[in-house]
Amino acid sequence: MVIMSAGRRRNNRIPIALFFIGVVALAIRLALQLRGRDPEDADAYAGVVSMWLGIASIALSGLTALAQRNQLSQHSITPDPFESLDAVTETLAYAVRKQWSNEVEVRRVNESLPLKTRWVNGPDEISDHWPNIRDDRTQRTALQLGGQLEQIADVFGRVPSGRLVVLGQRGAGKTILASRFVLDMLERRTAGSGDPVPVLFPLGAWNPETPLRTWLADRLVDTISPELKDTDAQGTTLATRLLDKQRILPVLDGFDEIGEQLRATAIRAINADLRLGDRLLLTSRPSEYASAVADSDVLSRAAVVQLTDLTTGQIDEHLPLTTRRDGNGQTKWGSVLQRARSEPRYAPLMEVLSTPLMVMLARTVYSETGDDPVELLDILDRVALDPAADPHRALTHRLLAGFVSTVYAKSYRAGVKHLRDDYTPDKATEWLGFLARHLKRHQKTELAWWELVLAVPRWVVGVVAGAVTVLTVVPVVGFTGWAGNWHGNDGRTAWITATVVSALVCGIVGGTLIGRGRGIRSTPARLQLRAKGRMREIAGDLAQRLRSWRTAAWLLVWTAGGGFFGFAGWLTPTAAAVIPVGLAAGVFAGSGIWFVVSLIRALGVPVDPTTTVSPSDLLHTDRSTAFLQGLGVGAGGATVFWIMMLFAFEPASGLPFEEVLGAGRWAAGWVATAGAGVLIWVLYFPVWGPWLIARIVLPLTGKLPWGVMTFLDDAHRSGVLRKVGGVYEFRHGYLRDHLADTR
Repeated sequence: MVIMSAGRRRNNRIPIALFFIGVVALAIRLALQLRGRDPEDADAYAGVVSMWLGIASIALSGLTALAQRNQLSQHSITPDPFESLDAVTETLAYAVRKQWSNEVEVRRVNESLPLKTRWVNGPDEISDHWPNIRDDRTQRTALQLGGQLEQIADVFGRVPSGRLVVLGQRGAGKTILASRFVLDMLERRTAGSGDPVPVLFPLGAWNPETPLRTWLADRLVDTISPELKDTDAQGTTLATRLLDKQRILPVLDGFDEIGEQLRATAIRAINADLRLGDRLLLTSRPSEYASAVADSDVLSRAAVVQLTDLTTGQIDEHLPLTTRRDGNGQTKWGSVLQRARSEPRYAPLMEVLSTPLMVMLARTVYSETGDDPVELLDILDRVALDPAADPHRALTHRLLAGFVSTVYAKSYRAGVKHLRDDYTPDKATEWLGFLARHLKRHQKTELAWWELVLAVPRWVVGVVAGAVTVLTVVPVVGFTGWAGNWHGNDGRTAWITATVVSALVCGIVGGTLIGRGRGIRSTPARLQLRAKGRMREIAGDLAQRLRSWRTAAWLLVWTAGGGFFGFAGWLTPTAAAVIPVGLAAGVFAGSGIWFVVSLIRALGVPVDPTTTVSPSDLLHTDRSTAFLQGLGVGAGGATVFWIMMLFAFEPASGLPFEEVLGAGRWAAGWVATAGAGVLIWVLYFPVWGPWLIARIVLPLTGKLPWGVMTFLDDAHRSGVLRKVGGVYEFRHGYLRDHLADTR
């Protein structure tokens, strides 16, 4: 899927004009400073300014010409980049199918004898009027929408409005049903038909203050493909166009995960965003949905069905088939279930086992181990002795705790060679508990590896980032001071002093910036560097960045830094009028490095969406992107810096560049500067840098294991976590809440 981004063009040339005015003013100032000075000094100073003016003029003229060419090309007749919407839809369908095909295997959705999840029509008072649902004012009778798991696509197809709400108690299997619906609908699609692609969106991550369509578009970009962020001439993203053209069938899972105070707002927001012909499937717990409807309105034109509890017969049929028979042809579940059916004091066991989640936990804890489920009856006997105890809570706690212990037991994990010896059940429970509390603290349901830095105190992130900055800047920028051959010139002391002060300032500012936000980027980069066939696009991107206020701020900082070095040199008796030289050098270095950084960013293009559908893939892609961009920025920035040194060093210090930094010293300095550029870029600009801080700090404090991603991947394979695109979620909110309360 390759879509060219036209982007928005602006005609504002004021920042460029101000840029040149500033340069001219600097040149005039130099001319005034040089009046009456030695002609050789004047030539040297003038050379610095002329060098900068020439390069800046050529670069800016080229960018302006190319930007104008881009603007003129808009008025010509060009193909609409969104005409390939069919191709984009098919690529999206492939990516979603690939994502969920692997996931349903982990969740055992397609096992040979699955539980027969069933549903019936929901209460009329929380659904819309049947004439609205049936798109026919004369049809007032209710549709009978009862069915079971494998029929979900058929039932959805019988709803004329294409809007269905699925309600179910906690653990009733709503997310399993939603994922099965996605795959079944994909199987029914005909390639090239333009039929919508079902995409599952966990609603717990949505704040209804953001319009639903905007949030859905952002989620498509973040979890499926960054290419969907491309825009047309009107600024409409491809993700938004897919939604507008009804090429996406949203599957909104977990309405009850939205904060209680926001649910009524969420209903109103969904209704406000729905357009004629929009289809969707929404899942929720019954009481939370009914309460939201009571405080707002029904979901427009949506039918409602409700999952039913498992019957005693279904439990009796399923659990004995999950374990071996003994010599008498009996299973260890037989007598336990028989007593739970016949003895009233054990009735809570059948009530707890009435949801697929609890049956799955019971199967894992007892059917797949040597443990005897008669323990569940013993728990009820002990609870009966305490009138204040809750038998349902006691049984649920045992099954949830036993599930984690079982999947991490060594006997259960035999043959999994990649695991470390310290993956014990107790340790795993402790680490998972930390992750659950982390999500609860930040009111999130999705576990993103790049957001684990939020679990590290801001001051720790800031101190680490600041310290790395100082330890990088001092040896690199100070290289000229301590490695140069100064012949006793006082410029060495001035240079080193200016370096230390500048490094401290950079460390404090940078550490504060990274510490407060725990990074600059909010999501991983999924980019590859490519220039072929993109020169016009790249030039337009550079021209647009040049007009940004951030560019002016960047140049101001570099100019101030150069002026500070000039001031330090001015304090020495052997140099004079070096403050203007420092300012000119700062502007040159800032402009050149701005160009390098902006060019590297403009070279980035999104990767194929079918290659990044897991958290591990996302981590590897962001890391690779960070290092590739860092190498480009480091090499280019070092070249700009040392060209500036070549022209500005003698006017600033009074010593020839070749004498102080000859004999290959400048080459070593270039290598050190390039390495520093890579390190600073990786630490500050991608999410991988802050993640690396969390990756070290959290294991050091015992909150997570050293192999964090290995642990998360293994928790997914074990069924504790599930994947939704590039993030994890706990398999169920029940499990997450249990672990969050475990200390």
